[in-house]
Amino acid sequence: MVDSDFLTDFQHGFVKGHSCTTQLLEVVDKLCGLLDNGDTVDMVYLDFAKASDSVPHRRLLFKLQQYGITGPILDWIKSFFLLRMQRVDVGGVMSSWVEVLSGAPQGSVLGPILFTCYINDMPDSIASFIYMYADDAKLFTTGRDQAMLQRDLDMLGEWSRIWQLTFNVDKCKVMQVGKPVEREPYVMQDVNGISYPLQAVEIEKDLGVWMDNKLKFSDHVEHAVSKANQILELIRRSFTYLDIPLLKQLYTTLVRPHPEYGNTVRHPHC
Repeated sequence: MVDSDFLTDFQHGFVKGHSCTTQLLEVVDKLCGLLDNGDTVDMVYLDFAKASDSVPHRRLLFKLQQYGITGPILDWIKSFFLLRMQRVDVGGVMSSWVEVLSGAPQGSVLGPILFTCYINDMPDSIASFIYMYADDAKLFTTGRDQAMLQRDLDMLGEWSRIWQLTFNVDKCKVMQVGKPVEREPYVMQDVNGISYPLQAVEIEKDLGVWMDNKLKFSDHVEHAVSKANQILELIRRSFTYLDIPLLKQLYTTLVRPHPEYGNTVRHPHC
């Protein structure tokens, strides 16, 4: 997939040289460019319903074949997925065995990679900007292109019905970045084809970074400092004696990652 350049450039999950930070950097850079031009940006955060557990095995194998994965490799993947069985134990009473027809086994090396392959074609029918990290996805465009963004949401609804990977419409949200502008609410269809208006928010946690509609990141800093202080207090209460080497190890391991995470996104000039 990598050597043949089949993976979409918009996917940052489970791809070498990409991470949450690289995705956020690209998104913030694109947003800043649009805002500098005086545009208001409508950004939709998408949420898959039980993403890894919902991947249909037969459809996944079909997609892999379309990418040219055949022969022993495809047979190996088939044996990894097909004829998996499960049953439930309640109070020592076992249910009968049933075949597992969907899901990329979590905790495996192969599962996340195959999930990335399964949703790889999702951006193909999208005209708006779209960025993904595994099952986390967001698409956005300027307020002038509201009709285009709505069409893209309709296309994603159709894509999800074809490939049986549904969106949790209740958790999909829209945020207006920049100067507020009154406009019609965006709607999205659930698996039954029923349209629901998307919830409008002013702040959203995006890959661990709190994004607000002003791109100020002050709320993220407050959350990070609060979390770091909580852990510091926990360390203080948990140890009756702390020497300098132990305190340094605890601080660098448990505390520093919180205020430092995403610092290249919120303060790239530093």
